[in-house]
Formats: sequence, C-alpha cells, structure tokens
Amino acid sequence: MDNKTEHEIQNEIRLAVTKKSKATTLFRANVGKAWTGKKVVCCDGMVTLSEARAFSTGLPIGFPDLFGLQTVKITEGKDGAVFVFLEVKRSGGRVMKAQERMTKHLRDLGAHGGIVHSAEEALGVLEEKP
Repeated sequence: MDNKTEHEIQNEIRLAVTKKSKATTLFRANVGKAWTGKKVVCCDGMVTLSEARAFSTGLPIGFPDLFGLQTVKITEGKDGAVFVFLEVKRSGGRVMKAQERMTKHLRDLGAHGGIVHSAEEALGVLEEKP
C-alpha cells in the first residue's frame, strides 16, 4: 500500500504533466478557513480579535484539487482550450458526495477530467479524447 499524501501525489501529477505536455497547464486549488473581527493589538506583537467570526475562503465544496486548461484542435490551424480537472485521492482515500457531484457537473459542462490516485492515472485521464 502506498502511503503518499494527497499533496505529494498532486505534486507528482503537476511535475509529470509539465514534463509530458506543454499543451496542459494545471493549478492547485487552495481553500482555507480564517478568522476576522475587530483587531486588538496586544503585547509581544500578538494580535487578538474581538467579535471574531470564522469564514471560509476559496472555491466551492467539492471543487477538484487540480484544474487548468488543455489545448485542443478545433479545426485545421485553429486551437482552443478545454477546462481540465483532477480530483486527487491517496490510496484508500474516499470520494465525498460533493466531489462526485462536482465531477459530474464539470463533465456535463464539457470539462475533461476525473478522480485519480497517481500521476500515471492522471496522465491517462488527460490523454483521453474530451
């Protein structure tokens, strides 16, 4: 069983795609949680928030880990780009319902991608005809 983290697999995928094709560009989707409120500066450079509240940043729940564009031939002499995406899971990782719904939604819109567990799988998905 492979013990790589999803982050390690994402990096391997980005490196493999970069080496394999200049026609595909991938970006890592970053999301996070933070706090906002009224700032109160305390001693030793520490910042305290009064009336603090949590908020989420970034993309919708279920958005894929890697996304980007892939050049495709539209007609002879004319290229365009298609949206590509990869939801990365480690060995044994489970897919959330929101990720399944997002994958279906993106495919229904004409995007190209899927759920992958390795760089080899990712290259295979991206090489399929959209």
